[in-house]
Amino acid sequence: MIGIILYRSTCGATEQYASWLAEETGFPAIPLREVTQEQLRSAGCVIIGCPIHAARPVVAGWIRKHWPLLADSPVILLTTSGAPPSVPGLKEAFVTSLPEHIRSQIEYYPLGGRLHFGELMPIHRLLMWIGKKVEKDPDAKAKMLLDIDNVDRTGIEPILARFQSLEQT
Repeated sequence: MIGIILYRSTCGATEQYASWLAEETGFPAIPLREVTQEQLRSAGCVIIGCPIHAARPVVAGWIRKHWPLLADSPVILLTTSGAPPSVPGLKEAFVTSLPEHIRSQIEYYPLGGRLHFGELMPIHRLLMWIGKKVEKDPDAKAKMLLDIDNVDRTGIEPILARFQSLEQT
């Protein structure tokens, strides 16, 4: 199967997962801004990775815009964030960021992410501070500006299993 892995990364977590997936699948890992329409058209499988910012996958708008080129291929979306993958808010972020006709055709995998507050761009630090101010849960508020590294190679195992099932069909 011919496929591609597209990614957008802020703190390096998504790029790391894309690299691991490329090693395992043989698909090229391409920064989202560098992909061509021809690559999208010819892909038999598309894996897209991105972080969650402001409670939504940062590539949601890109997916909506490029959906006509993606709709005929299996699409897997992985997101990274400082929240554990089991947090219900991650699934909600996916659900609210894409319309049903697109969302129903995408397989979604939230993965552990990485955040080094001091390395963020100023705009992202500002957004984190604003998020901390509006957060109502005192425990969550206390943890919001702490450095996190929950990147774990085992997180890609369900994606690889799905890829293998696609190869067999």
